[in-house]
This record gives sequence, C-alpha cells and structure tokens, in this order.
Amino acid sequence: MLGEKICDSLPVGIIVFNKKNEVVAINKSAANLLEIDPSKHNEGGFLPLIKQTSLADYLFREDKAGLYRIGLGGKTLVGQKVKLNQDEINMICILIDISDWEFYWRELNEQKEMISELEDIFNSSYDEIFVIDGNGVARRINKVGETYYGVPVEEMIGKNVIELEKEGYFTPSVTRLVFQERKRVTITQKTKSGKHLIVTGNPIFNENGEIIRVVVNSRDISELLNLRKQLEDTEQLVESYRQQLLKLSREKIQSREVIARSPQMKRVLEMVDKVAQVDSTVLIMGESGVGKGVVASRLHKLSKRAGGPFITINCGAIPEQLLESELFGYEGGAFTGARKEGKKGLLELANGGTVFLDEITDLPLSLQVKLLQVIQEKKLIRVGGNKYIDVDIRFVAATNRDIQRMVAEGSFREDLYYRLNVIPIIIPPLRYRQEDIPALIEHFLGQLNARYETGKKFSAEALEILKNYHWPGNVRELENLVERLLVTTEGSEIGVGHLPEYIFEGKSRSPNRVYVLDICPLKDAMEELEKQLVAMAYARLKNTYRVADALAINQSTVVRKIQKYQLASPLDRRRGRRTRDKKEG
Repeated sequence: MLGEKICDSLPVGIIVFNKKNEVVAINKSAANLLEIDPSKHNEGGFLPLIKQTSLADYLFREDKAGLYRIGLGGKTLVGQKVKLNQDEINMICILIDISDWEFYWRELNEQKEMISELEDIFNSSYDEIFVIDGNGVARRINKVGETYYGVPVEEMIGKNVIELEKEGYFTPSVTRLVFQERKRVTITQKTKSGKHLIVTGNPIFNENGEIIRVVVNSRDISELLNLRKQLEDTEQLVESYRQQLLKLSREKIQSREVIARSPQMKRVLEMVDKVAQVDSTVLIMGESGVGKGVVASRLHKLSKRAGGPFITINCGAIPEQLLESELFGYEGGAFTGARKEGKKGLLELANGGTVFLDEITDLPLSLQVKLLQVIQEKKLIRVGGNKYIDVDIRFVAATNRDIQRMVAEGSFREDLYYRLNVIPIIIPPLRYRQEDIPALIEHFLGQLNARYETGKKFSAEALEILKNYHWPGNVRELENLVERLLVTTEGSEIGVGHLPEYIFEGKSRSPNRVYVLDICPLKDAMEELEKQLVAMAYARLKNTYRVADALAINQSTVVRKIQKYQLASPLDRRRGRRTRDKKEG
C-alpha cells in the first residue's frame, strides 16, 4: 500500500508489466496521461484500455528499449521502457508529458534565432554601436569598433569608460558627458588608432528616472575630414587662380583697343566715349565676335571708375548650380563644402568698379530677380546670409540674342531688360564695316609679329579678298585667321594662295546688305540708309561722278545729297568741288 501511494504521488507516469506483458500496476499520473479510468478495468486488467491508445504500438514493438516520442490526444509524451527480467516483473514503462516543454523549447529556439539575427545585424552595422550600463561599464561593442580602436573589442568589454578614456582609447568620452548632462550628446572624438569619429550618446532611463544604459553610435569621419581638407585646399587654389585671372583680365583690358575706320564704328565710339562719363547702365547688342567685350572695357577705361576693378562675368559659361554663389558669394557653412569664413562673390569683388555681364540672356530667371535688386538698390545678400552688403557697381551687359523677343516670350524679365537698356549700344557686324577690316588686320598682324618675332605682311590681293569676305565670326574670326595664316605661312608675305578655301567660297558679301540696328519709322530708316550709302561712297571714291555710277543715280542727285547731309568738307566747299568733278569726269 505504501508503495502504491508513493507511485501515485510521482509526477511521471509508471506502468508495470509482468512476464506475460500484462499490466499489473499503473499509477495515477499514467492513467491521467493515457486518459483512462482505472476503476473501469475488467478482468483483463488495464491492457485492453491501454491498447485503445497509440501507446500500444510503442510498448509491444520488437525493438530496443529506449526513449520514444508519442503523440497522444494532443499531448506529446516521452516514453522509456525499462526491462527488468525479474521473476514477476518483465518491464516498466515511464511516461513524461513534455507538451509544455515543447512550447518553451520552441520559444527558446526562436529566441536563439532572434539573438543570432540581432548579433548579425549588430556586427554588420557600418556604424559603431557601443553599449554601456548604468555604472559606466562597457557591455557590448560591435565588430566595427576594432577598426576604430585598433584592438579586439573583447579587451574593452568590462572596463569603465572613465578607465578607457584615461588609457586613450577615445577622447573625450561621450558617455561621461551623457551621465553629466542626462541627455543626448553629440561630439567629435579621436581614437587610439588616429580615427576621427562623430559620436552620439543616447541615455536610457528606468521608471525612476535613473540612467540604466547608454547606447553610443559612432561614425568614422576621417575620410570626410580628408576630403574637406582637400576641398579647402582646392578652394584656396581656385581663389588664387581667380585672383590671377582678374589680374590678367585687367592687364588685358589695358592692352586692348578699339580699331574703328568705318563711319558706323566711329559713331559707336562717339556714343561710348560720351556714355563713359556717367554711371548709367549700358546694354551692348551685336553678333558674336563683334567686339562687345572690347567696347565694354573701353567704357570702363574712360570712366571715373578706371582705377577700380573691371569684372567680366560670362553668364553662359558658369554652371547654373554654381552661378549664384559665384555672383553673390556665400556665408560660412551656407552649404556642404563651403569655406568656414565664407567667400565674396564676383559682384562684391567689383565694388567701386564695373561689372560686364556678357551673354546676359543666359542668366536663369531665378537669378534675374536678385540681379535686378542689386542694380536697383546697390546692395546684395550672400548665399546663406541674412544681411545686406552695400556695393557701388556700374553695370554693362551684352547679348548676341534678340532680347526683345525673349522678353515677349517670357524667357527674360521685362523689368530687368528696362533696367539694363538705359543706354543701348548696337555694334554692327564686321561685314557692314569694310573699312575696319584692313585696319584690324594691320593691328593684329603687328601684335603677332612682335609676339613671334616675325615680319610678315599681307599682299594687296589677299587684303582685298579678305575685305570682301562676309565674316560670320566677325572680329574674333578675323583675329584667329590672321594668327593662323602668320603661323602656317612659310614666306614673309601672306598671299592669295595661303588663304583657306572657305574664304573664296564665301568671298561675296552677303546678299542681305542692309543691317537694321533698331526699330524706327520707315521714313527715318530710309533717310539714314541713304545718308550712310552716300557718305560711304563719297568717302571711298572721292568723286561725285563715280559715286553716281556706284549708286546708279544722277551726279546732280549725288551733289544734292552731299549738300543735304553736309558730307562735303570745308576744303571741298572752298575749292568748288563740283567744278573740279566735272573736269575730272
């Protein structure tokens, strides 16, 4: 009886079999596990009841005794057969319910997988993750920390951050600052291996407001600092080049001069010389290569600002994303890569002088507004700044495009156009001022002969052909061709045979011989054209009969036109030019 009580009190199931494999005893735990009622057993004992369960397949299988997993009524049991081979007892079966164990086992495996996953994430992070407990002791550091500190992270685990700071692993300790300030702290840090880090310490508090953990995130910024240093060096180099270019530009301005023999260019220069004395804004218009820059520099040289800077800004040559900072400058820290002390823009550098805005129509609409403000108010704001800087600038703009059409189309601001177009100066193309061509050739040839220490010249025939070429590239094309011919010609004279083929293909002047400078009443335009034609012919041919032949009109008409437009010199009038013309005719 005592043995039965002891067996019934055990938390495991016990089934006892005799030599005939009959169940001779079963405790309460086994009955509960098998869900059988011991009181209902018949003369056959418990065996019929057990055979109704899946346990029977296990018990009476001819195999070696050992642990066996049994699924029974939604439960998971582990059975163990123990062979005794005693006189009355053949085998004992021990049953244990591991259903709850399996749940915890699955939970444990899931936790292990999660921990493994977190370990992988923790160690594969590009940034360092450094975990410190509430006592300032290092508990975890991911693998990237080894590259930061130059030692295995295991050497640092278990040490206090104050101790690590003293040993020079990092300076200063962000964790120490977090404990002092009790809030998130971000600083830059230098490590034992020479790395520069940007670190952020994040405190974690318990319900009592105590710091129980500090999680530090660090990123190596050594490469960024190197790039920043390189950028600063590059900025300084660019600034040096910039100053040199400004100096060369001033020197070039002093050496440039306007060559004008034609009546058209003489009138332009008269206007330039008159306008130079005032500070009015000037808009120079003309085809590419006609010499707008030369005229702009003449305006500056003849003005009261001649001692100040002359800054040329090609609005189409500077990338749009850099144009604003180049024009207006920037404050320190205005954007990534900006110099700490900031930088003056070209407009600020031009203070007290003249700014020549070449290709003004290429200026983006967003910057046209800011430029208009500078012109109107004589002050500007740097990029990233919040205060106005006074500037004293005279503006000269230039374009080779139809700016009035752009205003009508909305691609150029109307208010800026009227601010720039206070005094318009239109430079005619080279093909409409033939008298300038020989003079320009002589000028360029003289400069090049001096530079290359040569003494070359053009033949009269070559000059005549060049004079009648239509020059789509204008003065710039002429200058480049003169240099090319001087360099490539072997002898001392540049003749017709040395001229490139395209000069002959386009030697006739353009059939569109009339160059319209601006819109005006048709009557005024016809009168101006008549005046220019008679003046040009009379200046070149020196004879009213020849002028009449060239213009296909009567000689008497020529005389009337000369008198009307007052084209005869005082000497001609005193000598009675008409009488002499008759004799010469």
